[in-house]
Amino acid sequence: MTKPREKTREKLTAEIEVGKKKIRQFENREKMLRQKLSKEERRTRSHRLIVRGAVFENIVPEVKDMTDEEAAVLLRFALTSQPAREFLRKRAGNATS
Repeated sequence: MTKPREKTREKLTAEIEVGKKKIRQFENREKMLRQKLSKEERRTRSHRLIVRGAVFENIVPEVKDMTDEEAAVLLRFALTSQPAREFLRKRAGNATS
């Protein structure tokens, strides 16, 4: 009588091992997909920064000869002006509508 029970136990143990292997495979797949997503997000951000930097240089060619700090001061000054603040306020109002 103990033979059938042993066979069942072996089958269950084997099934557990198969299940554990599948779990590891799915965890590895999840890790790979998360890395791929992260890489795509970095690529998208880099592209956006390059495009916006190019627009900035195109509008203000003098920025090419400025230090990073000088460019930041110029940009900060420009964006804190009254017209810039009004534009941003209107844009924020349109985004919530």
